[in-house]
This record gives sequence, structure tokens and C-alpha cells, in this order.
Amino acid sequence: MLEQIEFLASLQIVDQEIREKEGTKRMHLAQIELREKEIEAKRAELGILKVDWEEQDKLGKEKEQALQEESRKTMEKRMRMNRIKNIKELQALQREIDQIKQGNSQLEEELLAVMEVLETEGAVQQQREAELKELEEGWNGRREEFEAEIAEIERTVAESSRVRTEIAAQLSGDLMGQYELIFARRGGKAVVAVSEGICEGCHMNIPPQLWNEIIRNDKLILCPNCHRILYYKLPVPEDNQVKSS
Repeated sequence: MLEQIEFLASLQIVDQEIREKEGTKRMHLAQIELREKEIEAKRAELGILKVDWEEQDKLGKEKEQALQEESRKTMEKRMRMNRIKNIKELQALQREIDQIKQGNSQLEEELLAVMEVLETEGAVQQQREAELKELEEGWNGRREEFEAEIAEIERTVAESSRVRTEIAAQLSGDLMGQYELIFARRGGKAVVAVSEGICEGCHMNIPPQLWNEIIRNDKLILCPNCHRILYYKLPVPEDNQVKSS
């Protein structure tokens, strides 16, 4: 059983490394997704601004064209006034000219409002384009770094998985199943040492009788508190402690 537990301890080291690497990979992928969505949102916002600006520009050109047409009509009616001798017809034509002037004044105000909107939206559009360019340029290099790190993680995990398969082949199916269940439930820590009667998983005291059984390392024992697999850890000699310090 001691050999099996040692295999489990070795397996746990590999599994913890895989777990850590996979966690880092998920964070990198989440960061990539977040940044890509941020850039896509900027592009969408810029697209909406461009469409709105184009609509306003089209409206401005229509009003400008209408103003030119009304000005042409005014000019023609003024030229007709020089040929009219009848006072009533002259007065009627003058009213028409006044109405056109009034309409032109309204068109000029509307055209001015459109031009102000175009100027404001144009400035906002330029600002968003600059922000998007800065965001894209800053992200492109960082994305390459993330992708390189992800590729390295996948290579490392593949190698660790190969080692894991070799270790797992030395363990019984029942023991593997129990280990994997505890590993998943206990945050990646299924096999822990007991040092001086204390479980290093939950830091609780082990009952004396159970402690004696753990020291023998001849059967599988679970911590009565955290239910992790326990094994006996030899105390570090005082001389070694002094040297390490």
C-alpha cells in the first residue's frame, strides 16, 4: 500500500500542475475573448457613427440642393417682375418671392443645424477611430504573447498527461476512482501527509489509534475530518532543520 500511496502522491503533483496550467490557459482565453469583444464593440460603435454621419451628410446635400433650387426660382421670378406691368400680378409675384425667401430662410437654418451635427459627429468619429486604432495596435502584440503562452501550456499539459498515464497504469482502478473523486472535491489536494499527528490538509489532530495505523503505511486511511488520503511523513531531523535555515 505504501508504494500505491507514493504513486498517488506523484500523480497528484502531475495533476496539480495540469490543473494550474489549464487554469492559466482558461484565464488567457477569457482575456482574449474579453479584448476581442471590446474591440468588436468599438468597431460596431464606429460603424453606427459612420452610418449616422452618412445619413446626415445626405440630408445636408438634399437641403443644399433644395436651397439652390429655391434660389433659382427666386431669381427667375425677379426677372419676371421686370416684364410685368399689371400691379396685381406684380403684387402676387412679390408674395411668391417673399414666401420663397421665408422657405429659404428655414432651409438655411436646417442646413446650418445639419452642418453642426456633421461637425460634432465627425469629431466624435475621428476620436473613436483613434481609440480603435490604439486598442488594436496595443492588443495585437499582447494577443500573440497570449497565443504563444497557450501553445506552450498545451505542449506542457500534453507531456504531463503522458506522464500521468504512465503513473496511473501502476494504480488500481478503485484507488484511482477514489483519488480522482477526492481531488475534484478537495480543490486539487487528495493526498496529504500527516506530520506529528496533524493532517496537513485540514490541520486537525489525528486520533492516536489512527495515527499508529498511519505510521505503518500498510493500508489506505482517510482523514476523519477532511476525508483526504493520508500518508506518514517522517519528521525532519533537527540537524537538517539547522542546515536548511
